[in-house]
Order: sequence, then structure tokens, then C-alpha cells
Amino acid sequence: MSRLNKAEEIIELAMMFQNSYCGLCIDDIQEHFECSRRSAERMKALLFDLFPEKIEEVPTSDKKKRWRFVKGTMNALISFTADDFANLEYLKGLSTDENKKTQLDELVAKIKALTPQKNLRTLDTDVSAILESEGFAVRQYSRAKADPKILEQLRSAMLAFKKIRFDYPINSETKTITLNPYGLVIADKYYLVGFNDYVNALRQYKVDKISNLSVLDEYFEKDDKFSLTDYCNNSFGVYQEKPLNITLEFDKSVAEDVLNYHFHPTQKMKQLENGNIQVKFTSGGTYAICQELFKWGCNVKIKKPVELRDYYKTYLSDVLDNVINY
Repeated sequence: MSRLNKAEEIIELAMMFQNSYCGLCIDDIQEHFECSRRSAERMKALLFDLFPEKIEEVPTSDKKKRWRFVKGTMNALISFTADDFANLEYLKGLSTDENKKTQLDELVAKIKALTPQKNLRTLDTDVSAILESEGFAVRQYSRAKADPKILEQLRSAMLAFKKIRFDYPINSETKTITLNPYGLVIADKYYLVGFNDYVNALRQYKVDKISNLSVLDEYFEKDDKFSLTDYCNNSFGVYQEKPLNITLEFDKSVAEDVLNYHFHPTQKMKQLENGNIQVKFTSGGTYAICQELFKWGCNVKIKKPVELRDYYKTYLSDVLDNVINY
């Protein structure tokens, strides 16, 4: 191995020591660099010689010794390139969440504040050049938007397990809701999920419709059995219904697209002998599922259940009637 490669590995190891909260042991170094234990010991010893005052041993319950750098030791070696900023801009362009876009802008500003002024002179030009070389397809979507102050209040209440009260429009009238806030679901909009004591059940509310929100000085106990991940997995989009065991079959002409498509977290795919793709998942949200299937046209068939197939027929019939009677 050349001296240059060895230097690169020592710098890489130093960055690992900087980024590891739990610390690294000899086995970690040996595994990462695919080297012998003796080589790993030498690398560790060299790092200790270079930074004798910057290494701290991490307390651990096992017999292996672990070490890390004192926080901030390698900050001077961390730099941000035009590609880094371009990637953040790219992610911002993909997001349909206006609040996330604002937060990404703030993140970019913070990172630029840590970047040496001499690098900033050419950075913006380089970022613009990179973005110009990578086009964005025009996408149609609903913008997920909510008042940042309301989101902050909701997050604070959820972390502190405090009840909230807010006004919400229901059937053309505004009602005051008291809720145990459990979590936020981000889809086409922000949705607040929580337990409503008045109806003794879980309920879902559009955050952009919430007004006069206040965090109460009253605590609640969250249901230990509730999982926001499971809650989302039982629905298609944000529609909560009794889950159905769904089996779809897609024509082989769209097999590649289907195999690279995410329909639902519980999905299982299988290529059939005729080349078609079978997709199975368990979910509620019949209306949202039908909207998704509509995009696939004649390339998809609903094998199970019958009630979904019947619902889809009615859905298509209503759409056709609307077109004919226009």
C-alpha cells in the first residue's frame, strides 16, 4: 500500500472517531478497513500519537475498549462541496412539503455560515452550473403546507404528552376539539392523529384546518399499543378503513415499472409463469387504492377481494357517466 493510501486511511479513521458516539474498538477498525488485527492496532496507535490530547475512552459494559475523539476535534477537516449543496437543492426540488423546503433553506444557510469565505466566492456559481446540467421533470402534486408555529406547538405537545385544544370545521360548523396528540402523518397534507376522549376513539385532522390551537397544562397517557407506523401501514395514503387482503395482477408489459414501484409497506411481489406480476398487500383506503389503480389503465386486474373489484367497477362507471353527461 502506498504512503498516500495510508494517509487517506488515517484521515478516514480520524473522521470515524469524530462521528462515532459509542466509540470504536479494534474489531470495528479491522472490519471497516478489511485488515489484520495487527494493522488495525497500528492504525489506532498512529492516531493516538497524532492526537494524544484528543482521544477519550468511552465507558462500556463489555470487555472491549472503545475510543472516540473529543467533540469538535476534526471540524477543521470537514468541508462542503458544490455537489453537497446541489444535492440539498435537488432534494428541496423533489419535496412537496413547503415547510420542509423552508427548513432545507435554513439548513443550507447554516452550512454556508461554516464554510470559509474564500470558498463561498465560487460555490454559488458551481452549484448553479450543476443544477443547470440536471433537469427536473414537471410533476403534478398537492403542496403539503401548514403553519410552522402550529407544527411547533403540536410537536412540543406530543413530546411532553400534553393535551391540546383547537377549533376545527366539521359539517359546515366549527367545533372545539380536545385531543391527546399521538403523531403527524405527512401525505398530500399534514394530518394530526390523536385520541379523542369525547368519541373514545382515534381521529385524524388536517393540520391546515386547525385554528386557535392551545397546549393545555394537562397530561395524558399514550396507549402503549399504538404505533404510528402500524397506523400508516393499515391505510393506503391516509384513508383509515378496515384493512383488506388485496391481490393485484399487472400485465407483463409493465413488469419492470411494477417491480420498481412502491405501492404499500406490506407489499409482496411475485413474477408469474406468464410474465405478469402479482402484487399482494393488506390495507384499507378503498377510494385511494382505486385512484392509484386508475393510473395503470388496462394493465392491472383486481384478483381479490370481490368487494374492491365491485367498488372499482362502480368508481369507473361513475367517472364514465360524468364524462357522457357533460
